Amino acid sequence: MSLTQFFKANASQMRKRAAPLVVLALLACSAVAQAQSYANKKISFVVPWPAGGATDVVARLLSNELQTSLGQPVIVENAVGAGGSIGTTKALKAPADGHTLLMSSQQDLVLSPFSYKSANFKHEDAQTIALVGYSSVMVVVRNSLPVQNLSELVALMKTNSEKPLSYCTPGAGTIYPLIVDRINNQVHTKNLQVPYPGFGQCLTDLVGGRIDFAVLPIAGPFPDFVESGKIRGLAVFSDKPNARFPKMPLANATKGFENMNISLWSAVHVSSAVPAPIVEQLSKAVSAALAKPEVRKSIEATGANVFEPMSAQQAHAFYLADVKTLAASAQSAGFVPQ
Repeated sequence: MSLTQFFKANASQMRKRAAPLVVLALLACSAVAQAQSYANKKISFVVPWPAGGATDVVARLLSNELQTSLGQPVIVENAVGAGGSIGTTKALKAPADGHTLLMSSQQDLVLSPFSYKSANFKHEDAQTIALVGYSSVMVVVRNSLPVQNLSELVALMKTNSEKPLSYCTPGAGTIYPLIVDRINNQVHTKNLQVPYPGFGQCLTDLVGGRIDFAVLPIAGPFPDFVESGKIRGLAVFSDKPNARFPKMPLANATKGFENMNISLWSAVHVSSAVPAPIVEQLSKAVSAALAKPEVRKSIEATGANVFEPMSAQQAHAFYLADVKTLAASAQSAGFVPQ
């Protein structure tokens, strides 16, 4: 059979086999073309929390830097409500062209699907651009509680098993009850959660002695309450001393809490449908911004530490690992979307 006869005899089958390859080639060309023209319009940087908070402050720092490096206006948009799920959904459902960014955290991106029916997205809908900052958490107690360290707090929890100690959180579907649930599992204790619609009244009642203890982030205004003596800090959940509280004991030095380190992180995400070349371009731009000493200093002023540089792929692997960990914790704690 000649080559001409062969191609005529197998033309139909060859066209069928070639069609998917042609589609893939066209998609690849389209992604490259999009990346080459990116960014070509205003970029929206969605923050799922109110203006003025630590997440908002960091987003505005980054927006100024990205505006210069990407050559387009970067506008911070606060889309708040339902534990951050409203803003997160808005960002991940936007056109996947890289012109909508999400300033994300464990609370809004990882936990809100377990807590809020309004979280109309899945974890795999998000692609990590870069990890930004992380902060430790501290166990604090009311000043009148007769404990001076974490060991004494655990002992008091165990002796008060019939009348559990109370702890406040900024909401039942937040990460803070998961942290206390993990503490309870570690040392076999039980405590009574008192959820509030935010940290404001929680702190007021803790300072006023109406709540026994809480787990607070070492960020924002919270450290001021410890430094001013309005509440007592017992331990930091970290593998190294905290810069603001260098003499505060580490929780992992207490029996039962070995290797128990807890961090709250922030990151930049986009829709998982954004083409890989744009993800890479954004990753480089955010990493370059975070490498600037003045940006790092401003982020650290919020109480957070800046992550060491890593690729978008490494950052996404970190995100997926945390999703797996917190999914198990949320299930253990009985989270139900409301």
